[in-house]
Parts: sequence; C-alpha cells; structure tokens
Amino acid sequence: MSNLRKPVIRTVVFADVVGSTGLYKSLGDTAAAGLMTQVTQAAGETIEQHRGQVVKTLGDGLLAVFDDNTAAVRASCEAQRRLASWSTQHGMPSTVPLKIGLSRGPVVLTTGDCFGDAVNAAARLSSSAAGGQILLGEAVSEGLPLDLQARLRNLGAIFLRGYEQPVPVQQIEWDAGWQNSQTMPHLPTVISASTQRLSLSWLDVVQEVPAAQGVIHIGRTQAAEFVVNDIRVSRQHARIEWRGSYFMLTDLSSNGTWVRYAGQDNALALRRNECVLHGQGEICLGAKPSDPTAPTVMFEVLDR
Repeated sequence: MSNLRKPVIRTVVFADVVGSTGLYKSLGDTAAAGLMTQVTQAAGETIEQHRGQVVKTLGDGLLAVFDDNTAAVRASCEAQRRLASWSTQHGMPSTVPLKIGLSRGPVVLTTGDCFGDAVNAAARLSSSAAGGQILLGEAVSEGLPLDLQARLRNLGAIFLRGYEQPVPVQQIEWDAGWQNSQTMPHLPTVISASTQRLSLSWLDVVQEVPAAQGVIHIGRTQAAEFVVNDIRVSRQHARIEWRGSYFMLTDLSSNGTWVRYAGQDNALALRRNECVLHGQGEICLGAKPSDPTAPTVMFEVLDR
C-alpha cells in the first residue's frame, strides 16, 4: 500500500518577521528569541481564531493553511492589525513587522509540515514583501467578498525567486489607518500636488522634482531627465510619475530595479513592474542592493 498522501487544495499563508537577524544582534539571543516567540504566538492565535491551521513555526515566522481564501485573507489582515497594536502595548520595537505571502493550490499535508508549489509560492511572496505588507497570488483573490476586493491593489506580474515567468501579484491594504506607518511602505498617502516634491540624488547630483512636472525618466543617456551614467543602467531604465496623490516608480529596464525603503532590511524587486515611492529610501538600478557597487539613487518625498 502506498504511503503517499493525496494532495488537497488549500490557501497557504507564509508569515515572516522582518529584520530578525538584526534583532538578534541588537537585543541578544535570549531577548530576541523571546520576542520572536511572542510574535509568532500572537500571529498563530489569530490564524486559529479564523479557522486556520498552523502547520509549523519557523523561529521567526510560521506556515499555515486554510480551507478558503476569505478566511486566510481576513486572518492575515487581522494578524497585521493585532501585531501593530499589540507591539505598541507591549513596548516592542517598531521595526518588527510581519511580511506575509498567500498562495492557493494543491498541497500535501503531513504531520508538522506541508509540501507543494503553493507552499513555495507563498514563501517567495513573503520574501518579496516588505514589512507590514501582504502579497497575494492570483488564485487567492478568487471568491473574495466585496469588502476585501475593494482593498486589493494589482501589482502586476513580479519575478519570484525560482520561477522562470513573472507571477501576477496583488497586495491587500489591511488597514487604511496605518498607511502612513513605516510598517506599510507601499501604501500611498493622499497628499496635495501643490506641496509635494521628490528629491533624487546620485553621487554629487541632486535634483528636486515637483509633482506638477509630471513624468521623469532615469537612464544612462542624456535624453533622460535624471542621468545615471553606469553600464548596468538601461538607456531608459525607470519612469517616475505623479499619480494624483503619490509618486509611482515603474521599471522599464533589462536588468531590473530594486527599491529599499528607509528602516527596511529587504528590497522590493521590480521587473517591468511598479511601486509607490514615499518617505525616503534608495533605488538600485541594474544590480541588487547587496552589491556595494550598485548604482544607487537616493530618494525622499518632501512636503513643503
């Protein structure tokens, strides 16, 4: 008789704490381990309250499955809200947000573990997310009620590590009241075009772009409004435009663009995709932020 288990369709949730390595260094092993336990327990309790199953904890994260998409998305949103509120009440560092990825598909459940492409996709989505962000695979948005559909934002197709083709991804805005927080780096703030300016700097070049200017291109040639003369930068590498209440960066390049917001350890990888620029941070062109030689444009959104 075969011992192989039959695959079942589940919505997979992969949650991970941002910056856990740095916390172990700054707080020490004992304090950081205790903090990770508190965070994963709080998230796990929320998942179980929404009829989800915590398959296993991962030290600084957890893997869970749900029978349906709606429960999985509501649990993920509630986990973010609970952690944001709970961390303040318990005096936790503000730089301990979760990044969550959700995918749906056939999985094989075993005691204390779960296998399948949906598990891999959820893990990759979590890895691609920023702190406080929830990224959904295409199948997870199916059948969601209208109140959740209204919170979805299409991010287009993103290249996930290990996948040859870009994967359609959506983000859910879990709490509009937190969209100005550093734990929500990709949610735009509704702001006035009359006061907004975007500061860009590379080496000794500094340029301020008013919202009213419309579109600015970053590229290697003099035809670009902001020139970055590096062989890894495409002739027309990226476009920044004002979208009514925020600056949007769109990758147009061959080698990709990475955006890392101030206070965040991970970077958002863009491959012919877009993201909102707010606060301050860095835009790496044609090379990952881990490369110390990467041509890097510093940005800051100014309100004056």
